[in-house]
Formats: sequence, structure tokens, C-alpha cells
Amino acid sequence: MTDQAGRRLPGPDLVAGELRGYRQFDLRADGLYPMVHSECGPWDGRLEKARCAAGADHAAPAAECRCGLYGWYLPGSATVALGPVSAVVSVRGRCILGDRGFRAGEGRIEAVALPASVRWRPRAARRTRQMLAAKYPRTEVYGSTRRMLKDYPPQDVSGLGIVTKPDRSRTLRTAVIVLWAAVLLPTYALAVLPGDARTAVVTSWWPLVVLLAVGWQVGLVWLFIRLLALQSGNPAGGGPRGP
Repeated sequence: MTDQAGRRLPGPDLVAGELRGYRQFDLRADGLYPMVHSECGPWDGRLEKARCAAGADHAAPAAECRCGLYGWYLPGSATVALGPVSAVVSVRGRCILGDRGFRAGEGRIEAVALPASVRWRPRAARRTRQMLAAKYPRTEVYGSTRRMLKDYPPQDVSGLGIVTKPDRSRTLRTAVIVLWAAVLLPTYALAVLPGDARTAVVTSWWPLVVLLAVGWQVGLVWLFIRLLALQSGNPAGGGPRGP
């Protein structure tokens, strides 16, 4: 970036075009609603324009407010919850950039991945695809989040002066699976033992069994809280996230 005299100014260059991000939407019969401030209605099928949900008279996003269209630079933290629709968004216009994500003035939905609760029900999947094709004709619909992310990988934002923090969501999800299997497999093994042998094991080791069960539940709750914490707050500052 340069001044009027042509001298280079400090800081990253302004970049024309769009910035890619990741987020989730609440899937309803009439469209894709933001997870927060759903009273604003579903996103527009072509270009969604940010507005202040608090009703303030300023252009969104504003640094001193919490308004704007949010998104994360990396997909892991933005696709934690299993029920909502995971999506790829491209934003433009005024953007407030943070170390994990952004708040933007305008955006469009590039792609969505249907949640498992929809994919496993053929009729629901068919209705959802028909609704998305009608309301979001420019949005590509995937049956797999992994396939969607393969086609829409994260952008390198280092040129904007952003150094993204490591995405720990995959490690935490792996830990959940390992912890679940660590208790589930021995439980099945115990179930296949003969009745007398199973009773003897439980009678002899019941304090340890109770301790492991409690520790297992506490561990799972802690991991899920850590996963959800990756999505909490605003990706670019300014209080709770916007639409």
C-alpha cells in the first residue's frame, strides 16, 4: 500500500477479491440460518449483506460493535458441531480480521456439506437438496465434509499479515474417539464372558470399574467442552459473533 506520493506504507497490502472462510448454519425448511441472531433470517442465496443485529445506524462490520458476517480461516474449528450444516463462505467488502477469523460486510455461500442426520434419511436429503438448489443455486452441495474441504481448502492469509494459530480440533476429536474406544472395547469383551466369569470380574474389580466409568465420562465432557470452546466468541473480536 502506498500514499499519495507513491511512498510505501507499513502493513499488508489491500487485496482485491474475496476471502474464504468456514462456518456452520442452522438448516431449516426455508433456508440456511446463522447459528447466532437467527432472527435476521436465512442468508441470501446470492449475496448476503451484513447489518447490525442490534439496530445501530452504522455500516457493518464496525470495530466497536459485534456485527458482521463471521467466518474462520481454518475449517476444523468451524465444523465441530454435528447437527448444523458445515459451509464454505467467500466474503468481500469491509473486513475486520482477527487471528482466527473475520467479520465481513458481504458474503456468499460457496459450498455446504449435509449433516449426517440428513444424509442418512433419503427423503430428507432429497427435500434438502431441492430446497438448496432453489434458494442457493450457486452453492455446491456435498454429502461429505471431507470431500467439500478437499475441493475448497483454506487460503494462505499470511500475505494479509495474519498468522493463524494451530487448529487443535482434529487432535481433540481423535482423543474423543480413542477415549470412547478405550472403554467401549473392554465393555464388549466383558459382555462376551460367561456369566460366572463376568460376575467374578465385576465383584473383584468393581472399585476400579466405577473409577474408570466416572473418569471416562468426565474425560468425554471435558473434551467436548474444549471442542465447543474453539467455536465460542467472535473470530475477529468485538464480543459475540454476528450473523
